[in-house]
Amino acid sequence: MTSASTQMRPQTRLPLAVLALITLLVWTVPQPGMAATPEPAWKFTRTIDGWTATLNRIEKGFANQERTTETATEQRAILQALRDDANLARTTANEHVDETEKLLSALGAKPAEGATAEARDVAEKRAAYEAKLADFRGRAAQAQLIVRRVDTALSSLAEIEQNALLEELMVHQTVPISPDNLAAAPVAFWTYLARIRTTLQAGLVGAQDNPEAKPKSLIVLGVIALLSASAFASRQLLVRKFGRVSTIAAPSYTRRLIAASVEPLANGLLPAMIAAASWYGLNWAFVLDEGDFRQIIEGGLSALLIIIAAFALPHAALSPDQPNWRVAPIKAKHARYMTKRIAALGLLFGLDVFVGFTVTQADASWLTIYAATIATLEAALVLDLLRPVLWRPDANWHETETGDLTTQPPEQTTRTRIIQALRLTIAVLAIGSVIAGWSGYTALSAYLIGGLLGSAIVIGALFLLRALLAEWIGVLMHRRDVIDSLNLSDAGTETVSFWLIGFMQVTIFVSGALIVGEIWGLQLGEAGNILYNLATAMQIGGITISIADITSAILTLFIALALFRLAKRLLAGTILPQTKLDAGAQYSIATIFGYIGIIISVVMAATALGMEFQNLIIIAGALSVGIGFGLQNIANNFVSGLILLFERPVRVGDLIEINGTMGYVTHINVRRTEIETFQRSEVMIPNSELVSTSVTNWTHTDRKGRIDINVGVAYGSDTELVRKTLLAAVETVDKILTWPQPDVLFLDFGDSSLNFQLRCFTDDVTSRIGTASNLRFEIDRLFREHNIEIPFPQRVVHMAPGSTLPPGRADEGAGERPEAPAEEDGNN
Repeated sequence: MTSASTQMRPQTRLPLAVLALITLLVWTVPQPGMAATPEPAWKFTRTIDGWTATLNRIEKGFANQERTTETATEQRAILQALRDDANLARTTANEHVDETEKLLSALGAKPAEGATAEARDVAEKRAAYEAKLADFRGRAAQAQLIVRRVDTALSSLAEIEQNALLEELMVHQTVPISPDNLAAAPVAFWTYLARIRTTLQAGLVGAQDNPEAKPKSLIVLGVIALLSASAFASRQLLVRKFGRVSTIAAPSYTRRLIAASVEPLANGLLPAMIAAASWYGLNWAFVLDEGDFRQIIEGGLSALLIIIAAFALPHAALSPDQPNWRVAPIKAKHARYMTKRIAALGLLFGLDVFVGFTVTQADASWLTIYAATIATLEAALVLDLLRPVLWRPDANWHETETGDLTTQPPEQTTRTRIIQALRLTIAVLAIGSVIAGWSGYTALSAYLIGGLLGSAIVIGALFLLRALLAEWIGVLMHRRDVIDSLNLSDAGTETVSFWLIGFMQVTIFVSGALIVGEIWGLQLGEAGNILYNLATAMQIGGITISIADITSAILTLFIALALFRLAKRLLAGTILPQTKLDAGAQYSIATIFGYIGIIISVVMAATALGMEFQNLIIIAGALSVGIGFGLQNIANNFVSGLILLFERPVRVGDLIEINGTMGYVTHINVRRTEIETFQRSEVMIPNSELVSTSVTNWTHTDRKGRIDINVGVAYGSDTELVRKTLLAAVETVDKILTWPQPDVLFLDFGDSSLNFQLRCFTDDVTSRIGTASNLRFEIDRLFREHNIEIPFPQRVVHMAPGSTLPPGRADEGAGERPEAPAEEDGNN
């Protein structure tokens, strides 16, 4: 069953790949006649007038900055909706401009002055199209003007909010320890508690008196009960399957990271979801108005979410009760210590958030004392957690992962300096909040410590998310089925993993920066406007640049290339083998399909970018000029590669010989052909050489080939016996054909031997070297059996009488003359 399922896997992927390609084609190819019908000019004018009036009213209201600050959220929503509508109107007008220009160009060029006038109906249509073109261009310009005014208004609104925030932070209230404030604080605090109790009672009584609230409240309670039961069951399932297991002594880092990600989900996110669902249910059942009761409910739920996060995240990362499951290299005693301190911080911060939702101006006396006290406690905990000793790596944690790093001397790297600067900044902010609180700057104190703790929660959560996603990307990209599906090498796998992790980290960094900016009250609207303009349409002179279209085109190109690559792989591995074509034909078809896929992918990307086919033809013409001047060799090799694929004088798998190089053809690429020699070396030959140079293809028609064996025997040997012996050797060796028949030729009378040549044919010329070697072994064995001698080369040297040897060689001349000097005559 395993082998069958493995064989069926590519077949099930093929329809999915084809379906994905068709979907991508339908998505990118423009559909004719899909443009919206333009609204009448009078209606568009009325819309523009309405937008202009709204902008005038908002801009006039900026004079009252206090009122503007109170309604900033509402005004920002109106402006953003107005900008979206104006951008849509501009896009629609530009589409109609493009369509009208096409229709106008279809009529041809307008006759020159003094030339023959065109037909009346053509002239009327030309005039109508020109009027429409002017109208649509005017609409696009008016919509663009509205967009620019909206961006300016949003910038002004952000500036007003920033000024209001600075003024609020710089308000100096009564010093907390002043005698008057200490005397008034107890009464004000008890008044605050009484107001909370009274507000809750009034809200509950009002809900009970509402006849429509009772049936809705039952529904809400039922939904909350169902969610609670589902959350409890889900928690048990997640913890049992992916959570920490005490019996595992040394879990892998991946296993620890999964557990560290699942347990916050089970212990934190699910309760938070129930709390959020309860809030929406209460709001739906009792229709909570903006007032003190709603502020109390929202403050309580916000505080609850913060406390849940403060308990869940440290337990996930530090694992104080099970040190072997930690994902952070913190010592066990320090992990327990830090977990308790972070939980205490969460409780204080949650209380602070609840108080911030429920206090009023009447609570100023006790609020100054409370703010200074809570800031002092929170700052003390923060400074305690900043101690470097708590963050020193645990040697035991590193022993199972990357080795003991604690023995290495600390280096002042860039990362170390950044951490030190960050620690110093946090300490300054914490101490500053305490000083501001006890100096009477209550708002500044709450702003500093609240932003600090909120940022810590967000950064901690995003840190765990980044580690989890990076680990999952690494695990996924090292799965064999993923590597095979994408046809990636080891280097390609590492490259893809690097870019995926990099993109993920940039996304998390940008998201974290935006969230932290909102926590600190920074108005990022201006940056958002710039990003929005870049993503939709940015005018530079007369050219419109759209980052969204560019991104869409890039994604379309890469997705299309990946899908065509997958389809090519499935075509070569599943469909073509069923056609019974030879391997070279299958490779040619798959390669041509890949080239077609590249062309289609480029066209799809250009279409997604908004380019028309006429422009593509112009670009192709410009490229042809460039090819004619500077890319001749590349173009020549590419065309030669196409010739090789179509004419197939050389195919993948053929054994060829060119310019003294012999080997098997392994790939025919765009520019070159790869040949693997018998020494397992790769030789790259330009395609143009294979087309213009003589090539010996040993396997072009079939795989048969002739083997020639040269052998010499001693003078006096029985030549007929030699002939029969050579033919007998052929009969005992594999891969030798009986037809054409083997033959023995008497080549020549050599200097030392009678020279013969055995000619026979093999059915696999690619193995002729091994076959010839086996044949020589058999000839040697049979010659020994029949006492047929293979002589050494001999040469007789006659010395002339009275000859003398050169000085120093007399002794050698008196010696024994060799009968057969070791000199070959070239015969085998």
